[in-house]
Amino acid sequence: MKSKILFISLAVVLALSVGLIGCTSDNGNGGPEPAAKIVLVSSVSTDGPLADVHNNAKAPILEAYLANDDDITVGSTTYPVEKKYYLDNSSMATMQENTDAMIDEIKAGTAQFLLGPTCTAFLEAQATKCTTAHVVQMGMEGGATSLFPFLSVYGYSFFNLSFSNWFEIPVLAKILAEAQPGATAVIGYQNDDHGFEYLHEAQKYFPHEGLTIVGSMPMTGVDPNGDLVTMADDAGADILCLFAYPEFVFGIHTACLANTDYHPKAVVLGPGACFGVYRTLAAAGEAAEGVMTFVTGNNATSPAMAELFNEKLACPPGVGPPGGVYNIFCQDFWGHPCYWTALDFVYAAAAAEGSNNDGAGFTIDQTVYRDYLRTTKVDSVFGESYYVTPDHALNATQFSWDDADLQWPVPEGSAGLLSYKLHHGEIGQWQNGYLEVIGYDDIGSPTLDEYKLTSYCVTADYWYAPMW
Repeated sequence: MKSKILFISLAVVLALSVGLIGCTSDNGNGGPEPAAKIVLVSSVSTDGPLADVHNNAKAPILEAYLANDDDITVGSTTYPVEKKYYLDNSSMATMQENTDAMIDEIKAGTAQFLLGPTCTAFLEAQATKCTTAHVVQMGMEGGATSLFPFLSVYGYSFFNLSFSNWFEIPVLAKILAEAQPGATAVIGYQNDDHGFEYLHEAQKYFPHEGLTIVGSMPMTGVDPNGDLVTMADDAGADILCLFAYPEFVFGIHTACLANTDYHPKAVVLGPGACFGVYRTLAAAGEAAEGVMTFVTGNNATSPAMAELFNEKLACPPGVGPPGGVYNIFCQDFWGHPCYWTALDFVYAAAAAEGSNNDGAGFTIDQTVYRDYLRTTKVDSVFGESYYVTPDHALNATQFSWDDADLQWPVPEGSAGLLSYKLHHGEIGQWQNGYLEVIGYDDIGSPTLDEYKLTSYCVTADYWYAPMW
């Protein structure tokens, strides 16, 4: 009897919380007031340890997208689109307060679309609030490996970025093993959920491909003494990996170049090395050559990607190194194709499902918006793009999903993941000043590729040679 009473009490609390969240000004019928403009709201980390991620990932894509597609036509009316940032200073508590305020705005009609925050942990915390409030969370900067056990609960969340087993580390392991069977690796990893996630996947997929991890080190801050490089040098490791956020990644070359005795054959850094700014003299400069990182496409993987990277993602005036516009400075080869696609879904949903209210202004029902995302395919830089949900997480003895395991349409009540089958790449390498997409033999073959990554587009052969 006690457990039944507890369950009923919990249900009452949840019902009350949904009701309280909905207690904002509206049109008297329980819905938002019609608006004269469409507003995208997001909690952003412009300061603090997550600032490098935001400033190089989501901020440029929003500036570029709104400059290229800055209005939406619904019925007989064309609405301007604006973004509104809530600053969180990389604070989890502030981000959650911001989320409550943004949900209130959406309930009232002063904003219509919520874009996710920076990093996986923030994304997961916000997903809980959006689920309770029945407000769609359009994920941006953050992966979802740790969310797999909860995908069936987050019915209003749609995640877009690729992540460790969606399907980066499996591809990385196969590329490295093909270059040197039996190679050894040392791994540095950020001492939080992000780092643990990537370390765990490497511990699974590296041995699967015959690679041996001979050391690992948690990173609790930037490594000015080069302890990770010293560990790799002492172990004679062929491969040096650093799975951490940009502030760690941007400083690794100082330690590497200071240790002139260690010349690894492969260096894997990310995220951070996926940003064009990493290649500028402010970060690694020419020492970036040969570094591997994560990508989902570049300007050679399709005409649509060429347009994205060569034209739409040019730096805005006044941004970039001295001397003029330098496109690559403002680009994120891992995230930008995914974030652009996320915004394509937002705009398509607004045009298809938004109401003009007989010319009185724009509104959109969040549940209708959610159902559009989970059931509709939208044309984007990846081609015909769509969300899926795996019907299970990969277990210890399973290394890939069958196509039948990836459900489309996304079941009602489940979170959606932008399908990794769409990605034009997973692993990139800096070669001759550009981030190329690399792969293993037969990658992308519908019959010979173990992972059947049929959209994968290799743009250059892999360099596996001593670095520094």
